[in-house]
Order: sequence, then structure tokens, then C-alpha cells
Amino acid sequence: MNKGDGIETFQTNTFGFNLPCRQFVIAAERTRERRLPMVDEFVLRTLHVVRTITAPRLARFFGFEGRDLGIVIADLQSRGLVVVEGETLALHASAKELFRTSDELAPTITVAEPMLADVWFDLVTKHMVGGRGLRNVPHLISLLVRQTLDESEARSSFHDNFREYLRIARGDKSADQWNLYSILDVHPGRYSYVQIGGSEILTLEPAPKLEARLQLDDYDRGGRTRRLTEAMTAELSTRDQAAPSQVSSNEFARLTGKENLGRWTRADATFDLVGWYSHELRSGVEITAPLVGHPYVERNRRLITSLLNEAKLDVDGEDRWDLWWLRPGGARWGATEDLPSTLDSLRSTIRARSKGGTLTTALVCPAAVSLKDAHLFQRIFDRGIHAPVGAAPLALEILIVANALAVVSVMVTLSPSVHIPIGYATIDEDTVKRVAELSRKSSFGSESTRLWPKVARA
Repeated sequence: MNKGDGIETFQTNTFGFNLPCRQFVIAAERTRERRLPMVDEFVLRTLHVVRTITAPRLARFFGFEGRDLGIVIADLQSRGLVVVEGETLALHASAKELFRTSDELAPTITVAEPMLADVWFDLVTKHMVGGRGLRNVPHLISLLVRQTLDESEARSSFHDNFREYLRIARGDKSADQWNLYSILDVHPGRYSYVQIGGSEILTLEPAPKLEARLQLDDYDRGGRTRRLTEAMTAELSTRDQAAPSQVSSNEFARLTGKENLGRWTRADATFDLVGWYSHELRSGVEITAPLVGHPYVERNRRLITSLLNEAKLDVDGEDRWDLWWLRPGGARWGATEDLPSTLDSLRSTIRARSKGGTLTTALVCPAAVSLKDAHLFQRIFDRGIHAPVGAAPLALEILIVANALAVVSVMVTLSPSVHIPIGYATIDEDTVKRVAELSRKSSFGSESTRLWPKVARA
């Protein structure tokens, strides 16, 4: 395959997971070694080398006035670091301990300070996680709580991973300079979630294969990556996706006006993705582009946004446009933070091109998508609609933006176990009009159910 065509691998879907966590508030004391003030350090270093010396001789050595040296010596004596016998000075035994951590005979002192640690532990592996931005994102996939964590376990984990906490939760680049002196108290707090992303990657050689790859760079410690991967893979395996169907393929051809998908279907009913995609890239049509994967994956999102920038958009007197997204069936669709990112990108494009205009978004769910699953996207789309039975093929996906851009995708079979969406994004005016008219007629009928908002917006 030609890597220049970008067809060696494809990202076909993305996922996001809610990893359950629990907070513990830990009161502790930490210590670190610190250098002494310069004058104190050099006096002690001199005494460490010569053992004993008279005060006048030490004053002459440093060029001190007698009164200045007296102030320094009095301070060191009061801190139990110097022994004064007449005019003779010597190190106190405790001062000799100050040199124990230095490679250059530089005395250091141990500084202790209290700290209040807001510590979060994930409830799958019992490891600490960063506490910033924790929240529950309803449309993502929530992992099941697999572990319980009590105060004693939190205390033990914090003790064993104290510097890791400083690096992860506090971003302390000098974490290695600190030591944990004591843990005074541990209080359990609230529950929340940290988000972890992942992708579904299609490789075509030697045979089509879909692989879930999780973004676990920050979690690669010990066996943690393996346990998280197992938990996420298990949850992902319970989520289905729409299967290819002849009904969906026929509707795809009707909407797009492209009847040639059959040309790329082999005798065993598998789809020749490489042949189709290479052919479409060579066609050189700038206003229509082939897509592999759902519209919200990064590569497709960039392409769709770029096309919208070039689309014919009548901005005279208009300040509000509509986005209409018919999602396919299956619980794997849209469980990603790439979905709201795509909407934000399209909103920004409309706002920039219309100098302040707004884009109102609507999600249309096939009848086979449960009301519970449909409502997971209530925070993302302005409106939610439940299509009547038979109005929307499950393996079809349609996106229409401002009646200027259309995306139509359909599920195809690459092997008995690999099904992916392929389709087109276009700003061809006739095609966009065709898609808008044919798809809205069936999906916005009187039998559709408004899910949100319950009262129509003005």
C-alpha cells in the first residue's frame, strides 16, 4: 500500500472512559535538606576542617570585625551548633550531623513543614491520579468500581508513593528533594471520575483488523496499564455497533446519488476499502471527499471543518444556522470527547465566517437507541429527537451543517468480524440539497418524539 495516500491505517472511532475515583484528605509533614546561610555555612565548614580555632584567628581569616563574628557565633551557639570555651571555638556534636548528606562538605539542615494533601485514588487499580478537572461526563463509558479503598489503604499508598503524588497532583519538579516525615490524619472524601481516552485503529495488512488503543501514557506504572486495559476492553466489548445492511446501503446510494459501492464489493460480500479509497482520492473532486470512520475522529473533523470554510454560506441577514446529526445505532457511537470538540469546531467556523452567528445543534436518534442512551447527549446538543420506527436505518449516519455541508456514511463489511463506516463529506450544493430534503422528510415526521428541550425554543 502507498503510505503517501494515507491508507495504511485509519482511526475509525474514538472512546472516552470515566474512571471512578475517591478522594482522601491527608494531613502530613514533609521534610527536605536545605543549605545554611553563606556566613554560617563557611564558619561551620572551617570548624569542621580545623576542629578548633580561636575567635580572633577566625575573625582575621574571614576579615570580620570582632563584633560581626560575635553575632554569628552567638547565633550558632544558641542553636547548639558551636561550642565556645573562652576564645576557643569548636563544632558541637550535633553540628557534625549537618554534613552527613553533602558530597562537598556543605552543611545542610532539615526543614520540616506541614502539608494538606488532596489525594485521589482510582478504584480499579488503587493508584493515585491527578485531581484537576475531575468530573462525570455522562456520554462517556463509565468503568465499574472494582476495588474498595479505606483510610488505612490510602495512608499506606500515600506513604509508599509520596513523591509520585507530588509529581502527579502538584506538578512538583523538585519532588525528589522531599521526604515524608509523618502522616497525621486521613479523612475519606467524595467520589468522582477521571477521563481516559482511546481509539479504534483499523489496520489493513495482512488482513483487516480493528484494535482498541488506550491513551495510558500517564498510567504506565507497574501492572497498572494492564489492569486498566483489561477493565476498559471488557467494558468496550459489551457495547455493540450497527451492523451493515442492504437497507442502509440502498439509502446511502439514494441520498448521495452514488450507485458505485457495489463495484467495490467482492464476491464474498466484503468491501475493497483500499480500491474504493484510492479511486476516490484520485478523482480530484475538491468539493467532495471520502471519509473512513465516524465524522468526529480527528482526521475527518479537520477535513469537514476545512470544507465548511470553503462552502457557500449566505451570511447576509443571517445570524443563526442549524446543524442536524442523525446518529447510527449501537452504543459505541459518540462515547468520546471528540464529539463535543467537533461541534465546537463547527460552531467556531460558522461564528468566524458570519462574524458572530450561532449554530444550533440537533441530534436525531434511531428508534432502536433507548431513551436512556439518547439522553446521555443532552449536554452536548441543543435539541434531541427520537425518530419513529423504520425512519432511520441503523447503519447510516448523516450530518448536515447550515445547509452548506453534508456528510453521509454507511457501515461496510471488511471481514466477518470487522465493520466500519465509510462515506463522503461534500459542499456540492446540489448534493447537500438532495441529502437535506430526502433525510429530513423521513426523520422529522409527525411521529418523531422531542426528547429535549421539552418546550420549543424561540
